[in-house]
Amino acid sequence: MHKFFCNFNTLTQRYELSQNRSAIGGIFSSRVGTQAENNLLNEIKALLQELYKNIVIIKEKEENEERLNLLEETELLISNLYYSLFASPLDLPEKQEVSAGNELAKAIEVAKKLQKSINIPEYNRLCVIIGNNLSSLL
Repeated sequence: MHKFFCNFNTLTQRYELSQNRSAIGGIFSSRVGTQAENNLLNEIKALLQELYKNIVIIKEKEENEERLNLLEETELLISNLYYSLFASPLDLPEKQEVSAGNELAKAIEVAKKLQKSINIPEYNRLCVIIGNNLSSLL
């Protein structure tokens, strides 16, 4: 697993994942940074898992070969991103009988959240490609 740090971006007023540790002064900075990092990593892990689940549901419904190829490429990108960040494979989603029908919109929203949370160029680029692939399916 790579070493990542959680930094507070003053421009966006959000914590984001980064490769560089920024020096934030203060008595509680290390505790706050560690807690934010734990929360952020868990959030990113959950978002990637949710995105993967949505892609699997969309793939089950899809019949167009070109769209299926794009979904498979997107699924592979999600899997690679997850493995790069956490050095473990994604959990396979359980077989679901009922789906809401708006998984594509949910997946695009999750991809946008991931773009906001990850400030590492290589990984953020993957998030952008995933988001673009999903947007092209609309």
